[in-house]
Amino acid sequence: MPRWASLSLSYLLTACAGADAGAPTGLSHGTVPTTLSAGDDVSSGTGTSGQIETTGAVVESTSGTSSTGGTTGPSSTGEVGSSGEPLPLAMKCTYPASPPGPLELKVAKGSGVQLKFTAVGLPDPSLVQSARLRFTSFDADHPGEEGVIAVNGGAAMDLPAALAWENLDHATAVLLPAGTIAGDNLIAFGAGSFVDGSFYRISQVALELEAQVEACPALPMGPPISVQIGYADAVYSKHHNWVLRCDYDEGYAFTAKGDQAMLDCSDQYAPDGTRRGTATFTFVDLPAANYKVSIKSRHSANRNPLGALFVVAGEGKRVPQLEGDMVVDVWGDKQLAGTVDVVLDSDMEGASDSVTWVRIDPV
Repeated sequence: MPRWASLSLSYLLTACAGADAGAPTGLSHGTVPTTLSAGDDVSSGTGTSGQIETTGAVVESTSGTSSTGGTTGPSSTGEVGSSGEPLPLAMKCTYPASPPGPLELKVAKGSGVQLKFTAVGLPDPSLVQSARLRFTSFDADHPGEEGVIAVNGGAAMDLPAALAWENLDHATAVLLPAGTIAGDNLIAFGAGSFVDGSFYRISQVALELEAQVEACPALPMGPPISVQIGYADAVYSKHHNWVLRCDYDEGYAFTAKGDQAMLDCSDQYAPDGTRRGTATFTFVDLPAANYKVSIKSRHSANRNPLGALFVVAGEGKRVPQLEGDMVVDVWGDKQLAGTVDVVLDSDMEGASDSVTWVRIDPV
Protein backbone atom coordinates (compact mmCIF):
# COMPACT_ATOMS: atom_id res chain seq x y z
CA MET A 1 0.00 0.00 0.00
CA PRO A 2 1.30 3.54 -0.71
CA ARG A 3 2.34 5.67 2.23
CA TRP A 4 0.38 8.94 2.10
CA ALA A 5 2.11 11.38 4.33
CA SER A 6 3.43 14.93 4.14
CA LEU A 7 2.93 17.01 1.02
CA SER A 8 5.26 19.39 -0.74
CA LEU A 9 5.15 22.77 -2.53
CA SER A 10 6.20 23.34 -6.12
CA TYR A 11 4.47 23.75 -9.39
CA LEU A 12 4.60 24.78 -12.99
CA LEU A 13 3.05 23.12 -15.96
CA THR A 14 0.83 23.68 -18.90
CA ALA A 15 -2.90 23.25 -18.81
CA CYS A 16 -5.81 22.12 -20.66
CA ALA A 17 -8.47 22.78 -23.38
CA GLY A 18 -11.53 21.16 -24.98
CA ALA A 19 -14.57 19.75 -23.15
CA ASP A 20 -15.72 16.15 -23.34
CA ALA A 21 -19.28 15.18 -22.60
CA GLY A 22 -20.22 11.92 -21.00
CA ALA A 23 -21.93 10.28 -18.04
CA PRO A 24 -20.39 11.24 -14.67
CA THR A 25 -18.25 8.63 -12.99
CA GLY A 26 -18.34 8.48 -9.22
CA LEU A 27 -19.55 12.10 -8.94
CA SER A 28 -21.19 12.17 -5.53
CA HIS A 29 -20.30 14.91 -3.09
CA GLY A 30 -17.39 14.33 -0.74
CA THR A 31 -14.77 16.33 1.12
CA VAL A 32 -11.00 16.44 1.05
CA PRO A 33 -9.05 15.88 4.28
CA THR A 34 -6.71 18.76 5.04
CA THR A 35 -4.03 17.08 7.12
CA LEU A 36 -0.75 18.44 5.81
CA SER A 37 2.74 19.35 6.82
CA ALA A 38 3.67 22.75 8.25
CA GLY A 39 4.01 25.46 5.64
CA ASP A 40 1.66 23.90 3.07
CA ASP A 41 -1.24 26.00 1.77
CA VAL A 42 -3.83 23.63 0.38
CA SER A 43 -7.49 24.12 -0.46
CA SER A 44 -9.87 21.85 1.40
CA GLY A 45 -12.85 22.18 -0.93
CA THR A 46 -14.75 24.28 1.60
CA GLY A 47 -13.94 27.70 0.20
CA THR A 48 -10.73 28.35 2.15
CA SER A 49 -7.79 29.76 0.25
CA GLY A 50 -5.40 27.39 -1.43
CA GLN A 51 -3.56 30.01 -3.46
CA ILE A 52 0.05 29.39 -4.22
CA GLU A 53 2.63 31.46 -6.05
CA THR A 54 5.23 29.89 -8.20
CA THR A 55 7.35 30.82 -11.10
CA GLY A 56 8.08 27.38 -12.38
CA ALA A 57 8.18 23.67 -11.80
CA VAL A 58 10.73 22.69 -9.19
CA VAL A 59 11.86 19.15 -8.50
CA GLU A 60 13.37 18.49 -5.11
CA SER A 61 14.71 15.42 -3.36
CA THR A 62 14.27 14.61 0.31
CA SER A 63 18.04 14.78 0.65
CA GLY A 64 17.78 18.57 0.37
CA THR A 65 19.07 18.98 -3.18
CA SER A 66 17.04 20.35 -6.08
CA SER A 67 17.24 20.95 -9.78
CA THR A 68 15.15 22.18 -12.66
CA GLY A 69 14.07 20.33 -15.76
CA GLY A 70 12.05 17.68 -13.93
CA THR A 71 14.65 15.41 -12.38
CA THR A 72 17.07 15.02 -9.50
CA GLY A 73 19.67 12.43 -8.65
CA PRO A 74 18.40 10.27 -5.78
CA SER A 75 20.42 7.78 -3.78
CA SER A 76 19.44 4.51 -2.18
CA THR A 77 17.19 4.44 0.89
CA GLY A 78 18.09 0.91 1.92
CA GLU A 79 14.61 -0.27 0.92
CA VAL A 80 14.35 -2.98 -1.71
CA GLY A 81 11.78 -3.02 -4.51
CA SER A 82 10.02 -5.99 -6.10
CA SER A 83 12.98 -6.46 -8.48
CA GLY A 84 15.35 -6.80 -5.57
CA GLU A 85 17.11 -3.52 -6.39
CA PRO A 86 17.46 -0.79 -3.73
CA LEU A 87 14.82 1.95 -3.98
CA PRO A 88 15.94 5.56 -4.48
CA LEU A 89 15.06 8.44 -2.19
CA ALA A 90 11.64 9.98 -2.79
CA MET A 91 11.54 12.97 -5.16
CA LYS A 92 8.85 15.56 -5.78
CA CYS A 93 7.74 15.27 -9.39
CA THR A 94 5.12 17.07 -11.49
CA TYR A 95 3.08 15.16 -14.12
CA PRO A 96 1.26 17.70 -16.33
CA ALA A 97 -2.18 16.80 -17.66
CA SER A 98 -3.46 17.39 -21.16
CA PRO A 99 -5.03 18.53 -23.50
CA PRO A 100 -3.86 22.14 -23.39
CA GLY A 101 -6.47 24.48 -21.99
CA PRO A 102 -8.27 26.14 -20.42
CA LEU A 103 -11.51 24.15 -20.54
CA GLU A 104 -14.84 25.76 -19.72
CA LEU A 105 -17.87 24.15 -18.05
CA LYS A 106 -21.22 25.94 -18.40
CA VAL A 107 -24.03 23.50 -17.58
CA ALA A 108 -27.24 23.16 -15.64
CA LYS A 109 -27.40 21.56 -12.22
CA GLY A 110 -27.23 17.77 -12.52
CA SER A 111 -25.53 17.75 -15.92
CA GLY A 112 -23.33 14.81 -16.78
CA VAL A 113 -20.89 16.89 -18.84
CA GLN A 114 -17.33 16.78 -17.56
CA LEU A 115 -14.03 18.50 -18.24
CA LYS A 116 -11.51 15.67 -18.65
CA PHE A 117 -7.72 15.83 -18.31
CA THR A 118 -5.18 13.02 -18.45
CA ALA A 119 -1.79 12.84 -16.76
CA VAL A 120 0.39 10.06 -18.19
CA GLY A 121 3.34 7.99 -17.09
CA LEU A 122 2.75 7.92 -13.33
CA PRO A 123 4.74 5.38 -11.28
CA ASP A 124 3.36 2.35 -9.47
CA PRO A 125 1.44 3.50 -6.35
CA SER A 126 3.69 1.34 -4.15
CA LEU A 127 6.47 3.86 -4.91
CA VAL A 128 4.35 6.93 -4.12
CA GLN A 129 4.45 8.53 -0.69
CA SER A 130 2.11 11.47 -1.27
CA ALA A 131 0.03 13.03 -4.02
CA ARG A 132 -1.91 16.16 -4.75
CA LEU A 133 -3.84 17.62 -7.64
CA ARG A 134 -2.91 21.12 -8.81
CA PHE A 135 -4.94 23.33 -11.14
CA THR A 136 -6.08 26.89 -11.74
CA SER A 137 -9.80 27.65 -11.63
CA PHE A 138 -11.59 30.74 -12.96
CA ASP A 139 -14.80 32.09 -11.41
CA ALA A 140 -15.10 29.30 -8.81
CA ASP A 141 -17.19 31.45 -6.47
CA HIS A 142 -19.88 29.20 -4.93
CA PRO A 143 -18.35 27.28 -1.97
CA GLY A 144 -19.64 23.72 -1.66
CA GLU A 145 -21.84 24.09 -4.75
CA GLU A 146 -19.61 25.09 -7.66
CA GLY A 147 -18.61 21.65 -8.91
CA VAL A 148 -16.96 18.34 -8.14
CA ILE A 149 -13.69 16.59 -8.98
CA ALA A 150 -13.15 12.86 -9.49
CA VAL A 151 -9.73 11.26 -10.03
CA ASN A 152 -9.71 7.90 -11.82
CA GLY A 153 -13.45 7.51 -11.24
CA GLY A 154 -13.09 7.66 -7.47
CA ALA A 155 -15.26 9.41 -4.92
CA ALA A 156 -16.05 12.98 -5.86
CA MET A 157 -14.59 15.95 -4.00
CA ASP A 158 -16.01 19.45 -3.87
CA LEU A 159 -14.28 21.85 -6.22
CA PRO A 160 -12.61 24.43 -3.93
CA ALA A 161 -14.41 27.76 -4.25
CA ALA A 162 -14.78 31.07 -2.44
CA LEU A 163 -16.92 34.16 -2.92
CA ALA A 164 -13.77 36.24 -3.34
CA TRP A 165 -12.76 34.22 -6.44
CA GLU A 166 -15.57 35.64 -8.61
CA ASN A 167 -14.21 36.36 -12.11
CA LEU A 168 -10.66 35.59 -10.92
CA ASP A 169 -8.08 32.90 -11.60
CA HIS A 170 -7.10 30.95 -8.50
CA ALA A 171 -4.23 28.46 -8.22
CA THR A 172 -5.33 25.55 -6.06
CA ALA A 173 -3.89 22.36 -4.58
CA VAL A 174 -6.07 19.45 -3.42
CA LEU A 175 -4.81 16.53 -1.38
CA LEU A 176 -5.46 13.06 -2.84
CA PRO A 177 -5.72 10.62 0.07
CA ALA A 178 -6.90 7.88 -2.31
CA GLY A 179 -3.75 8.28 -4.34
CA THR A 180 -3.04 7.69 -8.01
CA ILE A 181 -2.64 4.68 -10.27
CA ALA A 182 0.24 3.52 -12.45
CA GLY A 183 0.26 4.88 -16.00
CA ASP A 184 -2.51 7.19 -17.22
CA ASN A 185 -4.66 9.03 -14.66
CA LEU A 186 -8.01 10.69 -15.50
CA ILE A 187 -9.02 13.91 -13.73
CA ALA A 188 -12.66 14.92 -14.31
CA PHE A 189 -14.42 18.15 -13.27
CA GLY A 190 -18.22 18.06 -13.19
CA ALA A 191 -21.32 20.06 -12.30
CA GLY A 192 -22.09 21.13 -8.75
CA SER A 193 -25.30 21.57 -6.80
CA PHE A 194 -25.73 25.32 -7.32
CA VAL A 195 -29.33 25.95 -8.33
CA ASP A 196 -28.40 28.17 -11.28
CA GLY A 197 -25.94 25.64 -12.67
CA SER A 198 -22.15 25.59 -12.92
CA PHE A 199 -19.85 27.96 -14.76
CA TYR A 200 -16.08 27.82 -14.36
CA ARG A 201 -12.87 27.26 -16.31
CA ILE A 202 -10.02 24.91 -15.43
CA SER A 203 -6.43 25.15 -16.57
CA GLN A 204 -2.86 24.19 -15.57
CA VAL A 205 -3.88 20.74 -14.33
CA ALA A 206 -1.20 18.39 -12.99
CA LEU A 207 -0.58 15.64 -10.50
CA GLU A 208 2.29 16.27 -8.09
CA LEU A 209 3.82 13.23 -6.42
CA GLU A 210 6.50 12.47 -3.88
CA ALA A 211 7.72 9.13 -5.19
CA GLN A 212 10.71 6.79 -5.04
CA VAL A 213 11.61 7.03 -8.71
CA GLU A 214 14.95 7.34 -10.50
CA ALA A 215 13.95 10.52 -12.34
CA CYS A 216 11.02 12.87 -12.82
CA PRO A 217 9.53 13.49 -16.26
CA ALA A 218 11.13 16.31 -18.22
CA LEU A 219 8.87 19.34 -18.17
CA PRO A 220 8.47 21.45 -21.30
CA MET A 221 9.59 25.07 -21.14
CA GLY A 222 7.59 27.74 -22.89
CA PRO A 223 8.83 31.05 -24.25
CA PRO A 224 10.57 33.39 -21.78
CA ILE A 225 8.21 35.62 -19.82
CA SER A 226 8.49 38.46 -17.32
CA VAL A 227 8.63 37.38 -13.67
CA GLN A 228 8.58 39.56 -10.55
CA ILE A 229 9.27 38.46 -6.96
CA GLY A 230 8.44 40.73 -4.03
CA TYR A 231 10.32 41.31 -0.79
CA ALA A 232 7.75 39.28 1.17
CA ASP A 233 8.67 36.19 -0.88
CA ALA A 234 12.43 36.52 -0.51
CA VAL A 235 14.45 34.23 1.76
CA TYR A 236 16.42 36.14 4.38
CA SER A 237 19.58 35.25 6.24
CA LYS A 238 19.99 36.99 9.62
CA HIS A 239 16.32 37.85 9.37
CA HIS A 240 16.54 39.62 12.72
CA ASN A 241 18.46 42.46 11.04
CA TRP A 242 15.78 43.06 8.39
CA VAL A 243 12.78 45.34 8.75
CA LEU A 244 9.90 44.36 6.46
CA ARG A 245 7.80 47.49 6.15
CA CYS A 246 4.33 46.89 4.72
CA ASP A 247 2.69 50.29 5.18
CA TYR A 248 4.62 52.40 2.66
CA ASP A 249 3.93 52.32 -1.07
CA GLU A 250 4.29 48.65 -2.15
CA GLY A 251 6.30 47.95 0.98
CA TYR A 252 10.00 47.18 1.20
CA ALA A 253 12.69 45.42 3.23
CA PHE A 254 15.81 47.12 4.62
CA THR A 255 18.66 46.27 6.96
CA ALA A 256 18.70 48.25 10.20
CA LYS A 257 20.10 48.31 13.71
CA GLY A 258 18.08 50.95 15.54
CA ASP A 259 14.65 51.11 17.14
CA GLN A 260 12.65 50.20 14.01
CA ALA A 261 10.37 47.50 15.44
CA MET A 262 7.29 49.69 15.06
CA LEU A 263 7.81 49.61 11.27
CA ASP A 264 8.36 45.86 10.97
CA CYS A 265 5.43 43.68 9.86
CA SER A 266 7.35 40.40 10.03
CA ASP A 267 7.63 40.28 13.85
CA GLN A 268 11.18 38.99 13.46
CA TYR A 269 13.17 42.19 13.83
CA ALA A 270 15.66 41.91 16.72
CA PRO A 271 18.83 43.66 15.51
CA ASP A 272 22.30 42.55 16.57
CA GLY A 273 23.83 45.92 15.62
CA THR A 274 25.60 44.76 12.45
CA ARG A 275 22.93 45.53 9.84
CA ARG A 276 24.17 42.47 7.97
CA GLY A 277 22.21 39.78 6.13
CA THR A 278 21.08 38.64 2.69
CA ALA A 279 17.79 38.59 0.80
CA THR A 280 17.53 35.91 -1.89
CA PHE A 281 15.00 36.00 -4.74
CA THR A 282 14.84 32.64 -6.56
CA PHE A 283 13.55 32.38 -10.13
CA VAL A 284 12.95 28.80 -11.27
CA ASP A 285 12.73 27.06 -14.65
CA LEU A 286 13.67 30.10 -16.70
CA PRO A 287 13.85 29.39 -20.44
CA ALA A 288 17.28 30.35 -21.74
CA ALA A 289 17.18 34.00 -22.83
CA ASN A 290 18.70 37.41 -22.30
CA TYR A 291 16.84 39.13 -19.44
CA LYS A 292 16.77 42.70 -18.14
CA VAL A 293 17.01 42.72 -14.33
CA SER A 294 15.19 45.57 -12.56
CA ILE A 295 15.00 46.35 -8.85
CA LYS A 296 12.58 48.57 -6.94
CA SER A 297 13.69 49.86 -3.54
CA ARG A 298 13.30 52.68 -1.02
CA HIS A 299 16.11 55.18 -1.55
CA SER A 300 17.14 57.48 1.31
CA ALA A 301 20.14 59.52 2.48
CA ASN A 302 21.14 56.93 5.08
CA ARG A 303 21.55 54.01 2.68
CA ASN A 304 24.86 52.23 1.98
CA PRO A 305 27.20 54.88 0.48
CA LEU A 306 28.81 52.18 -1.71
CA GLY A 307 25.45 51.15 -3.14
CA ALA A 308 23.44 47.99 -2.54
CA LEU A 309 25.20 44.90 -3.90
CA PHE A 310 22.85 42.76 -6.00
CA VAL A 311 24.32 39.46 -7.21
CA VAL A 312 22.55 37.96 -10.25
CA ALA A 313 23.54 34.35 -11.04
CA GLY A 314 26.92 34.95 -9.40
CA GLU A 315 27.62 38.40 -10.94
CA GLY A 316 27.53 41.35 -8.56
CA LYS A 317 26.76 44.99 -9.34
CA ARG A 318 26.19 47.97 -7.03
CA VAL A 319 22.90 49.89 -7.17
CA PRO A 320 23.11 53.41 -5.63
CA GLN A 321 20.22 54.06 -3.22
CA LEU A 322 21.07 57.47 -1.71
CA GLU A 323 18.75 59.70 -3.78
CA GLY A 324 15.03 59.62 -4.42
CA ASP A 325 12.29 57.70 -2.65
CA MET A 326 10.65 54.63 -4.21
CA VAL A 327 12.83 54.07 -7.27
CA VAL A 328 13.08 51.39 -9.97
CA ASP A 329 16.73 50.81 -10.96
CA VAL A 330 17.99 48.71 -13.86
CA TRP A 331 20.73 46.31 -12.77
CA GLY A 332 21.46 45.38 -16.38
CA ASP A 333 21.02 42.55 -18.88
CA LYS A 334 22.21 38.99 -18.41
CA GLN A 335 21.81 35.61 -20.10
CA LEU A 336 19.86 33.40 -17.69
CA ALA A 337 18.42 29.87 -17.69
CA GLY A 338 17.06 27.33 -15.22
CA THR A 339 17.05 28.25 -11.52
CA VAL A 340 18.56 31.68 -10.89
CA ASP A 341 19.18 33.42 -7.57
CA VAL A 342 19.24 37.20 -7.26
CA VAL A 343 20.81 38.08 -3.91
CA LEU A 344 20.87 41.43 -2.13
CA ASP A 345 24.13 40.88 -0.25
CA SER A 346 24.16 43.11 2.81
CA ASP A 347 26.83 41.00 4.47
CA MET A 348 29.59 43.00 2.79
CA GLU A 349 29.24 46.20 4.84
CA GLY A 350 27.41 47.20 7.98
CA ALA A 351 25.25 49.72 6.11
CA SER A 352 21.57 49.87 5.22
CA ASP A 353 20.32 48.35 1.94
CA SER A 354 16.74 48.16 0.65
CA VAL A 355 14.58 46.19 -1.78
CA THR A 356 10.89 46.08 -2.73
CA TRP A 357 10.99 43.62 -5.62
CA VAL A 358 13.22 42.08 -8.27
CA ARG A 359 11.89 41.70 -11.80
CA ILE A 360 13.27 40.02 -14.90
CA ASP A 361 12.04 40.77 -18.44
CA PRO A 362 13.17 38.97 -21.60
CA VAL A 363 14.87 41.33 -24.04
